[in-house]
Amino acid sequence: MTEEEFNRFEFHFGVILFRTKRFQAIMDRLGKSRISKPAGWALLYLMPVAAAIGAYIFLTEAAVLLSPRGAEVVSYIHTISPLANIGLPGINPYLPIVDGWAALVVAMIVHEGAHGIVARSLGLPVKSSGLLFFLVVPIGAFVDVDEDAMRGARSSYAGRVLGAGAGINLVVAIVCLLALAATVGAFTPAASGAGIIGVAQGSPAYNAGLRPGDIVTSVDGRNVTDLDSVLGPNTTLKAGESINMTVFESGRLVDVNGVKLACCDVIENTQTGQNVSYPYIGVEQITGASLTATASAYAAPLSNIYLYFCVPTLPACQTRVPYSSDLAPFYKSSLGVAAVPLANFLYWLFFLNFNLAIFNALPIYPLDGGQAFLVGLKGLGRGRLTDRTALTITGLVTVVVLGLVLGIVIGPYLV
Repeated sequence: MTEEEFNRFEFHFGVILFRTKRFQAIMDRLGKSRISKPAGWALLYLMPVAAAIGAYIFLTEAAVLLSPRGAEVVSYIHTISPLANIGLPGINPYLPIVDGWAALVVAMIVHEGAHGIVARSLGLPVKSSGLLFFLVVPIGAFVDVDEDAMRGARSSYAGRVLGAGAGINLVVAIVCLLALAATVGAFTPAASGAGIIGVAQGSPAYNAGLRPGDIVTSVDGRNVTDLDSVLGPNTTLKAGESINMTVFESGRLVDVNGVKLACCDVIENTQTGQNVSYPYIGVEQITGASLTATASAYAAPLSNIYLYFCVPTLPACQTRVPYSSDLAPFYKSSLGVAAVPLANFLYWLFFLNFNLAIFNALPIYPLDGGQAFLVGLKGLGRGRLTDRTALTITGLVTVVVLGLVLGIVIGPYLV
């Protein structure tokens, strides 16, 4: 490629390609390092791991949809926009614009960069590289490894180049997951009390000025971490009586006096089976014990990895993720005000790198996993399989795996 062809913009239906030699110089330098070749092997071995994780997730989802719980799961999926399956911030309503774009760009840069670095470590030429923009918004990067050189290279060489992208995304996802767990591990309740996550409009609590994010620390001078302890089955309070509360609000304790209880909150007595009326204050709470347990559970990914697939922007996950918009006000951290933004950014780095890894690793041609599958099939079947037969087998595997993925993603919306 001539000098004029570098450092230039290309326009393709709103997508802008910016080619630069600087990225190739970086890849050349990193490709010459001692660890680049063993790293290439390690990333190649991680590709089938990522593919196996992806296959397990999709097969588990298929099993759930076909189980007796399937109708319930489909009903819940209908409450989520189909656009949630598109990993582009601004299109996917649950992906935050700033953190989502930043995490996507990072994931694409490390993915494409790994392809280029491993290619250069093996002496395979990189024709061009650069950044991708949608209009003026960066959406990732590209590395164009010479296709003729890849076709003529040994299968182990081509496999390492193809496996590098998914492998490095999986590594980044694991690192971000551990960093996220450590960040949330520093979360502790901002005050000892019962967190208010919902207030009914026009209720006694609403009229007294209580709002979501407040923490009730005491009622009538009695310390509380669970409002049911003073307004539940054993209460001696009656509708029409007034209570005084101390509330942790915006970093300070505030006295809220003369809150007049209304009538009536009806709850079934589990011992007698009869409905019992209790004075009504009009709040939805999360207890102090639950606040502590939620942060502790989230800080231990190996004990419940599925928690990390509860997307913090989904309504159903608001009370399960400590740094969600609903729960974040109830916590403090030794990291200060940076803790919640850091946790959110680490989550989206984990989420997008993980999904990019498992999807690209699946044996779907022409994704990296599909190309690696074809290269491996040709290498293992040399002398026994023709190129046409290997391509046919790859095509059949692609149809089966892609059918499974599309069935999981689109199927529930067609029911």
